[in-house]
Parts: sequence; structure tokens; C-alpha cells
Amino acid sequence: MIAEFTVENFRSFKEKKTFSLISTKDKELSESNTFETEKNLRFLRTAVIYGSNASGKSNFFNALIFFMQFSVFSGPRKQAKDTIDTEPFILSKQSETSPSSFEVIFIIKKDDGETRYRYGFSVDKKQVISEYLYAVINIREVMLFKRSLQEIEHSTYFKEGARGKLSVRNNCTFLSVCAQVNGDISTQIIEYFREIAILSGLYEPFFSDNEEIHPSYKKKILKFLKNADLQITNYKTEKIPLINSIPDDVFTTHFKNKLSDAQMKRILYGHAYFDGENPVGERYLDETVESAGTKKLFFYSRYIIESLENGTPMFIDEFDTMLHPLIIENIIKLFNSPMTNPKNAQLVISCHSVNIMTNKLLRRDQIWFCEKDKYGATDLYSLVEYKEPVRKDSSYNKNYLQGKYGAIPYIDNILLQSGFDK
Repeated sequence: MIAEFTVENFRSFKEKKTFSLISTKDKELSESNTFETEKNLRFLRTAVIYGSNASGKSNFFNALIFFMQFSVFSGPRKQAKDTIDTEPFILSKQSETSPSSFEVIFIIKKDDGETRYRYGFSVDKKQVISEYLYAVINIREVMLFKRSLQEIEHSTYFKEGARGKLSVRNNCTFLSVCAQVNGDISTQIIEYFREIAILSGLYEPFFSDNEEIHPSYKKKILKFLKNADLQITNYKTEKIPLINSIPDDVFTTHFKNKLSDAQMKRILYGHAYFDGENPVGERYLDETVESAGTKKLFFYSRYIIESLENGTPMFIDEFDTMLHPLIIENIIKLFNSPMTNPKNAQLVISCHSVNIMTNKLLRRDQIWFCEKDKYGATDLYSLVEYKEPVRKDSSYNKNYLQGKYGAIPYIDNILLQSGFDK
């Protein structure tokens, strides 16, 4: 489970900002949307990030993606001369040449109990500036390893570090290198990071491997779609020649001949087929004629099911794109409920759907906002942290649209300056 994620000097995040899934101790807040760990910590099951367009919401998810990918893949994938694809805040002369920093606090649950870790690093385009890993052992936090450039120190709790030091490069994480040499702790952490789903509602989903990779989930996916009232009775994939999907004027005949044996997969959706009022079978429709919302929910379904069944975190940017508000609300309820989420999976989304910003669905510490300051830097804060106390029984969505919490566009000013009010 994820406790906190901190980012500094990455894209629109100039100053250090921390997103937390640790529930507050405010006794006025309902505990129904939280769960407790063996370490007597309470965590949030869900959180929603709001903000106007270009406020930095997607940059939060991009920061998380960069952190996870660099943590996991920099060791096996980076070559000695490869640069690091970090993106510092470029609207400030001081920050554009400074390193980007990231940290995550998380808990890995195993058969013999839970372990809380704190892992982070700072990087620039050329090298890892610093890196560290700490763990809570016997109630206190101890250092497993810490790194300053190529100087690495590791404790007796992290014996695998001795092997990793022999092959770590300046442009990859020590954690990923230790996992490459089969270190127990580093491998567990890398495998945990790989299980975290980070998705975006802005991109067209690709379904071709869905049936082959997740055949055991087919019945569950179809039940999920049925409950969402999509009228999908079945689905299947089929292979078609790749050449059929390429317009005649795109490639030369010679190039197309080279692709003559290549194939691609597409998904077909099954619908009930009727003779009058009597169902007499199924008719499959190509994905190109299905609605964008149907395809989007189908894409999400396998990840939602996996997350709930395995208790793994899930992050989705622009979650409400192409989805009905009631579907969004009910998916959040799936994660909020201990009945449907017994393994304590966590769901973090960004969206603009204010219908779910209510005290009947979300606690104040589950509602977050992104807002840019006059320098173009993103601020990140929760409703419970807002500078003016917010009552538990407040109309969150109404107050938000009235600008009481910030993080909204100033439409009136735009209209006045554009002359549209005339």
C-alpha cells in the first residue's frame, strides 16, 4: 500500500509537494473509507484529485510514472551513455538546472508480516545525484542503503548491496541493479512497483492481448460490464492481416508486400441477437463501431478487477473521460467498501466530475486539489489541509464550483477579456 509520494522540481512541480494516503486523525471524519495496517496506521482506500485544465494534475501522474519506470528499469535498460529523461521545472532559472527529486513511502505485506519502506532518489539529465532506502525494523527506521553519486553505503540489513555495488552505473538506480543480482529485498520492492497500475483516460486503449493474458478474468469482466449496463454479452479477439488496416496511399507497394504476412489482433464485442422479442444468439461487432465509453470501461475493467483481487494500488489520470458520472461513483464505492475491497486496494484518480465530491462518498482528506501559482508552479493540497477549516457537512462540490477551495479556472475573466459578454 502507498502511504506518501513526494515530488520536487519535475514538470510543473517546482517546490516539494507530498501526496498522502494516510488518513488524518480528525475524529469528525468517517472511518468507513479507511483501513488499518498491522502497524496501527490508517490508510485511505481512495482519493480524487481536482483542478482546472493545465493545473498540473497529469504532471502528478507523470511524476509517478517516471519514478516507477526509472526505479524498475534503469538498471536493465540504460546504457552507459544514455541520458536520464527527467523534466525539471523550466520556468525558473534556478530550477531548470537543478535535480528532480522523488520519494515514496509504502508498505509491502508478506506472509510473515508487513514492512514499511521509504525509498527515494534525486537525478539530473546525466546521473543519479542521491538515492536511499530505509525500512522500519523493530519499531525504528533503519538505513538499508544510501548513495551520493557513486559513493554507496549499505548496512548489514541489506547484504545484497555488496553485489550491486560492483556494477551500478551513474545513470541507473542502485535498487534496480541489486534486483538484477537477485537481491531479496530489492527484488520484492521492484516486483511491488511493477504491480502498480498507472493509467490515463486520455489515450485510446489497446485490447489485443486482453483475452490471452487474462483468460481467468473473462467471466468477471463480463459481469462487471453487465453491471455497468453496457449490454456486452461476450468478447473475443481475432487476427487480421496488418495490411488491411493501412490505407493505400500510406506506404509503397514494395513496403506493403513486406508486411503481407504480418498480423494484428482486434477485439469483437458480443451483443444479444433477437428474432422479434426472442433472443436467438449473439452478434459480434467490431471495436470500431463501439462507443468510446464502452471501450474505455472494458480497458479499465481488467485492472480494476486485478487491483481489488490482489490488493494493489491503482492510479488513473482523467478517469472521467468518456464515462458516465454514475459509473465513476460506483467504481469508487467498490474501492471504498471493505466488502468489495477486502484486500485494501487503493484507487487514486484525477477528474472533473464534481458530482462525486460529496461528504456522502468522500472524506475531506480524500479530496485533493492542484492549482498553479503566478509563477506557473503547481501547488498540491487536500481539503482537510485547506487554509480555512472546512466543515464535514459542507456542500463540497457547490463550494468548489464557487471558488471557495481554489483550483478552478477564472472563466468570468476570460469572457470579459475576450469580449464574449457583449
